[in-house]
Amino acid sequence: MFRFPPMTPVVKVWLATTLAALVGLMIAHNFVGLDVVSLLALSSPVGVPTAWQVVTYPLAQPPTPQGLMGYLIGALFFWLVVAPFELRYGAKRLVQLLVVLTLAAAGGALLASLLAPGALYGFGPQLLGVIAAYAWAIRNQGQLSFFGVLPMKAIHLIGLCVALSLLQFLASRNVMAFAADLASVGAAIAFMARLERRPRTPKKPKKGDRGHMRVIEGGKQWLN
Repeated sequence: MFRFPPMTPVVKVWLATTLAALVGLMIAHNFVGLDVVSLLALSSPVGVPTAWQVVTYPLAQPPTPQGLMGYLIGALFFWLVVAPFELRYGAKRLVQLLVVLTLAAAGGALLASLLAPGALYGFGPQLLGVIAAYAWAIRNQGQLSFFGVLPMKAIHLIGLCVALSLLQFLASRNVMAFAADLASVGAAIAFMARLERRPRTPKKPKKGDRGHMRVIEGGKQWLN
C-alpha cells in the first residue's frame, strides 16, 4: 500500500527555499518588470554570471501558471523520492549528494552549451539524480512497487529516469537540460558506488547507550 513519507528536514528547507524563490520571481517579473530568471538560470555563453548560476539555477522557475504547475508537480515528486533517501542515509549525506548533483549537472550543461547554446533551470536534475542514487543503493533488494502500482526492479528506475529525460529533450530540444540530467544520473551512481566502497568503522557506545544497539530511523520502506 502506498504511503507518503514524513517531511524530512532537508526536504523542508529545499522546498521552502525553492517556493520562496518562485514567489519572488513571479512578483519581480509580473509586477515589477524585472527579469530575474535570466540572472539565476545557467545560460550560455559562459561569462561572469556563470560564477553564481552554477548553483542558483535550481531556484530559477518560469514565473507563469505553467511554471507554477510544473513546480508543484516537481515538488511533490521531490518529497516522495528524496525524503526516503534522507531517512535512510541522513541529512548530511543528502546535502553532500545534492551538492554533487548540482555541480555535476552544471558541468554537463556547460559542456553541452558548446554544441547547442541554451539555458538550464529548475531542480529536475537533482530529482533525477536522487532517484538514480536510491535505485542504485537498493538494486539488489528485489522488486519494489512504484507508487504502489507498477512493480519493477530498482535498477530499472535508472532507465526510467533516462527515458523521461529523453522524452523531455524531444519535446523541448534543450540540449543543456538533457546533458545536465545525464550528468546528474552518472554522478549519483558514482557517489553511491564510492559510498559503498568506504569501510564502515563501528562507533564506540556512549555513556548511557544500551550496549551496541542503536535505533535507526527510517526503517520503514516507503517506496515498496
